This record gives sequence, structure tokens and C-alpha cells, in this order.
Amino acid sequence: MSTIRIRDGKAVLDIGFPELRNYHGGSALMALAVGYRSLQAAFGLLFGEEAPERKSLKITSGHGGPGFRDAFEYVTRAVTRGAYKVDVHYPQGQYDPYRPQGYAFVFETADGRAAEVVLKPNFLPAVFYEYLKKGREGGLMEADAEAFDGLKLALCEKALAAEQAELLDVRLIR
Repeated sequence: MSTIRIRDGKAVLDIGFPELRNYHGGSALMALAVGYRSLQAAFGLLFGEEAPERKSLKITSGHGGPGFRDAFEYVTRAVTRGAYKVDVHYPQGQYDPYRPQGYAFVFETADGRAAEVVLKPNFLPAVFYEYLKKGREGGLMEADAEAFDGLKLALCEKALAAEQAELLDVRLIR
């Protein structure tokens, strides 16, 4: 798995997934991995081989969870800079049958170009949404929690190993 290159002033940083995982912990590994891969996809489309400048990026996330937020924050510092917005009603990637929550992300450059990255609709199994719902409602039993943790880890590994085209739809929208 390749790293993500980003400029922070004059420094060029190479950020690998293990660093990101250490920053985040282990609560939302699937989202962390998909967020990481989404950054790679957007940067590749918008900048090619060039490392973008951290402060030049704005992000709109269709998902408000900690895994996506931490992936985007660690790499771009968008949350800290006030350049991160959550829009759970963003129309793409609305796969959760129980609530508005998008698996789509828009990465915008200082010059107004923007890439949209959307998780493929078949990546998350139906049971994933069932576990999320149970967790929100306080009905996630210990066995369910263990199974859900195992599923999130398996999905994390799958996201990191997948070819980009199998995992994400990526396109320029501006």
C-alpha cells in the first residue's frame, strides 16, 4: 500500500496507514481505511504525482463518523482549519437504510477544482447497517459488538487491499 504525500509548507510528508491507525485507535477501522483510500483517489485525480498543500484543501463529507473525520484531519488538518464540512444529506452514497448518511466525499482545491469520491454500493454488507442501528439504539449485545468489531477489521483490510476501481467511484465535478 502506498503512502499519501502532502505538503505542509516546505515539508513534504509521506503518511502511511499505520500512522493513521495509531492516531485514530480502533473504533472505526472500515471508515478510516475508506477515508484513506478516498484521499489517495482524490489526490491522484486532482494532483497526479504532485503532493498537494494541506492548507489548499476543503472537504465535504457525507458521513459524520470518527473514522472518516480522523482520516481527513490527520492528512489535511481540514477539521482544525475549519475547512471540513459534514453534509449527511449529500445525495451520492446514501446506502444506510435507516438514516441519512452518505459514503461520498468531495475534495476541493484552492483553485475551485473538485473531485467526488463515492464508496461502491456493494462494499458494505447489510449486516453492517444492522449493527450500526443496534449500536445507536443501545441494543448491541456483547456478541454483536465482537462480531461488529471483526467485521469492521475485515472491511478495513478489504478496503486497503482492493483495487481503487473495485472500491470507489471517482470523478471530477468542477
